[in-house]
Amino acid sequence: MDHSDRGRETPPSVSGVLAALTHIDTVGFHGIATTLTGPEPAIDRNWAPLIDNARTAVAVTAWPEDIRTAADRFTAAAAALVTVLKRRDISAVADPAKELHIAYHALSDAGWNHLASTAGISGGSDHHDAGHHH
Repeated sequence: MDHSDRGRETPPSVSGVLAALTHIDTVGFHGIATTLTGPEPAIDRNWAPLIDNARTAVAVTAWPEDIRTAADRFTAAAAALVTVLKRRDISAVADPAKELHIAYHALSDAGWNHLASTAGISGGSDHHDAGHHH
């Protein structure tokens, strides 16, 4: 295979990290958390499988050492929320939803910052998160 047009080699973890981040960023954790922690929480039957798949995507990814803690926190938080969602226990969803929302943002921000620095792009902490405030 001829890589001469590729400027530089991409570290092996980059494509996996990119795939995982792209996936978790499409799940809509903010909306899920807003609904589950709001005045009239309701459980959407699609959330458990969506969150489970996101957990799998994160668990299977080779994260850089400095992001692994955030990834582990995310997978634990995802597992906890899926458990309550599957029980359809509306009284118990708020805390795991909050924890997953926080864990998601921490992982997403750390991951995108890692990719940006790998690519030689500076700055950019909350660049994908302009739509809402914490």
